[in-house]
Amino acid sequence: MKKNLIYTVAFLLCGAVFFSSCEDMLNPESNRVEYEFDPLTMNDSVYSVLGILKGVQEVGDRQVLLNELRADLVSLNASKAVIDIQELSRSEFNLESNKYLDVKDYYTIINNCNIFFTRIDTTLQKNGIKVMMPEYVAVKTIRAWTYLQLAINHNYIPYFTEPVLTHGAAEDVMNRPKLSRQEVISKLIDELLPYENPSLYPMPAWDSDGKVLKFGYGIGGVEILTEKLFVPVRMLLGDLYLWRGLPGDYRKAAKAYYDLLAATSTGSNVSKFVDNKFISEYIADGGKLYSTAFSQLFSVNDYTNKIEKNILALIPYATSSLNGTISQLADIFLPVSDAGGSQVVASPAMVSLSERQVYRYVDNVDKPKIVEYSHIEDYETKGDLRLVSTTCYQNIQDEDGAASSTKFNNLIAKFNLENNRVNTLYTPTIPTPYIVLSRPEQAYLRLAEALMGMHREGYLGAMDVAMTILKSGIKTKETLLLNPVYDSIPYVNSKGDTIRWDKFVASCTDELVLDFSNAFFADNTGIHSRGSGDSEHNIYYALDDINVARYLGKTAKDDNGNEIIDGEITPEDKALYVSELILDEMALELAWEGTRFGDLVRVATALGDPDVLALRIAGRDKANTVSHRHPNYDKDGAIYDNMRNENNWYIPLPGDFVETSAAE
Repeated sequence: MKKNLIYTVAFLLCGAVFFSSCEDMLNPESNRVEYEFDPLTMNDSVYSVLGILKGVQEVGDRQVLLNELRADLVSLNASKAVIDIQELSRSEFNLESNKYLDVKDYYTIINNCNIFFTRIDTTLQKNGIKVMMPEYVAVKTIRAWTYLQLAINHNYIPYFTEPVLTHGAAEDVMNRPKLSRQEVISKLIDELLPYENPSLYPMPAWDSDGKVLKFGYGIGGVEILTEKLFVPVRMLLGDLYLWRGLPGDYRKAAKAYYDLLAATSTGSNVSKFVDNKFISEYIADGGKLYSTAFSQLFSVNDYTNKIEKNILALIPYATSSLNGTISQLADIFLPVSDAGGSQVVASPAMVSLSERQVYRYVDNVDKPKIVEYSHIEDYETKGDLRLVSTTCYQNIQDEDGAASSTKFNNLIAKFNLENNRVNTLYTPTIPTPYIVLSRPEQAYLRLAEALMGMHREGYLGAMDVAMTILKSGIKTKETLLLNPVYDSIPYVNSKGDTIRWDKFVASCTDELVLDFSNAFFADNTGIHSRGSGDSEHNIYYALDDINVARYLGKTAKDDNGNEIIDGEITPEDKALYVSELILDEMALELAWEGTRFGDLVRVATALGDPDVLALRIAGRDKANTVSHRHPNYDKDGAIYDNMRNENNWYIPLPGDFVETSAAE
């Protein structure tokens, strides 16, 4: 049966069960049926929002899989992967049978949001406070996030803001011209922009501590802040500006991320994760370095404290279907108590990217100042620690309990890691307790991406700041004074004044000031240091000609066997290098968290270069020792040719007929 985007009014109305009785309107058979909703009380609004959030749970797994399976960081375990997973990995879209391509759940969320807006009275006041505004703004963010995911997945989509309550209304929506991603995003920006300041429009707090819901691991005692259920407006605005990419949007995106991180016009900052960045220890098996700091971010023991400090937004799940909605991600990535049952594993491309990093080991971490860099072999090793901190392997033993017959490497433990460290023979016993939607490191990396967009638009110094986010971290003026290297980086404002980058004026009219003298940035370190040690003092991770040449394959050997630059390194080469390093860092830091394919599409579109995406995906099953920009990079030619066609980046939508007989 050919199905429709909205399918039938029946499922939409069932989706509205959180607002009124489902029995009363399961099967509307006439366009003359009218629906009148009573205004929401304060208690009603809480339960209505929870109902909408239940819909978000239904699409959480799907967003992770649509982004990760089609990208470059996972490979199939061919003997275990089901057909739906295999098809997505090959970017084959069987709309009739693949359960992950069903869009109805997204539009159920949207329609329930639309119904919510018809019922809520934002003028209702108590003690002079508009008490319904927190829920109103929260639902705005849910609808915006949902529409953005649809636009990323499909590029052209139906867009509507009124409740769809009859077959006629559904047909009307379907007969409207679909809007492009840019058109949808422009509407979402206009909707969210008035509510961007969290001090004026805070997210809901549903009890005296601002916490709600017992969920997930150890049900019965785990609570989270209500605000963690919603993506911050400033994060959403930054993402929307990045995705739209019109002239001036990168400057606006940078300001949105900066305001989020520095808590502009509010009383609190987002949390940082700066402790133990350089502390590593050897694990018993193979003497590998291991990062306690990174794995702790994903371990589920004592994660209440972790969530409050290190996660901006998440989708929570129960660990038992008896207690609520459960995620199926563990069944795909690392099944509970099932050695060898993973349908996907970390791709050879992801492993080789991690292993190509040079880890800078820091001695005497308890001392207040890092020792001056010197190249001592014992202090350097190959590999970024974030991969080994969130992957594991399992052995399947023979029936007699003898030595293992099969070894499964690089299993992804990020979704159900129970302890502070990955046991190399780890088998989890719990399903996925939550999916991370955003965290501060993501905001920093997208700030760097926005700065590269500003660089392309001619803002002096923006590229250097982007690289600094990766390498050493944007710091206060006091910190900068201790490191004279920054004195050589000029920043020029609209008056022609050369200024320090701790107060970066990035606009010809000076209306945008990224003031890195804010105390929030006092102890920042580079994002790369989260997995590769002291990247600030790592000569192999720097914006200089030799590193650019290595990345692009422009080196040779002189008569004495020394590495030299072969050819000219252009400003365009340097800009490409930094943009690609940002995507590399997104892989190392955010792997498998549900954004990868979208990140590749966004940057490829911004650079006007499909190779950004096509080369990476075409080489995902190859263990390359060089970057994808190197002439010796190995890739699958058929995949490369397919993914260079931008039409293949987007999932087609179902047909355009509303079939009233398809009521479910």
